[in-house]
Amino acid sequence: MLDYTKRMASNRDKALDNLARLVQVVRHDQKLRKWFLSIAHLPTVQRRNEIYAMVERIGNKEEFADLVVSLRLLADSGVFEAACVALREPRSCAA
Repeated sequence: MLDYTKRMASNRDKALDNLARLVQVVRHDQKLRKWFLSIAHLPTVQRRNEIYAMVERIGNKEEFADLVVSLRLLADSGVFEAACVALREPRSCAA
């Protein structure tokens, strides 16, 4: 089993870069955007459960490790709100 928390703690800048990329992908991918918007209005605990359920569906494949880390970051309500703001402001995630 991959230790995502250790990986995330060892490289916070990369995790934040991955989160910014995830926001870009969500902005342009219709299925991910639909999923993201569907959980945006859920109560915090239920939204967190939906995010963790998505992580479980992805599984422990090494090639998806960065995606899993980014999704786990979204479980934090402050990070999720920042992602919502970034999705509303196209230039906020520009490099």
